[in-house]
Amino acid sequence: MQKRVTTTEIIELVKRLPGAEQHIFEWQGKQCITDEWLVGSFAGCSFEDTTLEKAADNMIDYLYEHIGHNSMVGNIVTKSGFPDLKAVEKYCTPVEIEEVG
Repeated sequence: MQKRVTTTEIIELVKRLPGAEQHIFEWQGKQCITDEWLVGSFAGCSFEDTTLEKAADNMIDYLYEHIGHNSMVGNIVTKSGFPDLKAVEKYCTPVEIEEVG
């Protein structure tokens, strides 16, 4: 069985992805992190708490709850390979398109 994803691991992953500043931010005195980096803005949620680590832990719980769930979020979380963060990062990283010409 794979070990549980830690808050540090997920925060570091989100910070490496394009548009990280849109997914980790402060709002009305709360620390926030979204899962839009994975599931997109249509299905995404924002998680907030007094610290970024607590907010990230809430997001991690949410992602685990959706593994295998028959929903848009569940399908994406499962397809991404979560909780394997190397697979998730590969899933979320834009593919370089080589110009022909």
